[in-house]
Amino acid sequence: MAEGLFAVADGIGGYVHGDVASRLALDTLEQAFAEDRTTSGLLAAAHRANEVVWQRASRDGTKMGTTVVALAMTEDAGAVLLNVGDSRLYRLREGELEQLTDDHTVPAELLRAHRVTDDEARNHQYRHVLTRAIGVGPEVELDHAETSVEPGDRILLCTDGLYNAHTTEELAALLGADAEPQQICDSLVESALDHDADDNVTAVVLDIR
Repeated sequence: MAEGLFAVADGIGGYVHGDVASRLALDTLEQAFAEDRTTSGLLAAAHRANEVVWQRASRDGTKMGTTVVALAMTEDAGAVLLNVGDSRLYRLREGELEQLTDDHTVPAELLRAHRVTDDEARNHQYRHVLTRAIGVGPEVELDHAETSVEPGDRILLCTDGLYNAHTTEELAALLGADAEPQQICDSLVESALDHDADDNVTAVVLDIR
């Protein structure tokens, strides 16, 4: 990806060409952010990615969409996270794992509105149904925020297939291992597959130094 940009995308299940949508989104995000490495540039790049995927779907007469979660080291605001959909960004700091993004799914929205419990949200029949995604409409609502990263932090960007296969405690233990980021990624993916992950499994791990 462009210097200082790290991102994961996951094509929407049930739509055709999810792989095309995720690749288009990441390529567009990278190219656009490389031209303007500010917070506004990151947002413009994500909106451009939405436009490109939407236009491709319209041209092909089909539906396609993708999640995106990204961490960018911007020129004006330091570390900025951005997400749409249900891919996540976690930060491990001094052994404590924190999810820094909100899921955009039906049960997650109900949970934030205090209309279901945690257990009901986890087992909801529409737990995989997204309320927002890149490319499903001409406009998209994005979450973004400045975030704190410090030397010693470990960052995980991942798809739902990975985190749904683990408890929070399991994720923290795997991330906290004394190993290089690529080794951690391999362990996370292998563990998710061993747990019979029910969706795409993708991970990016960053060590802040």
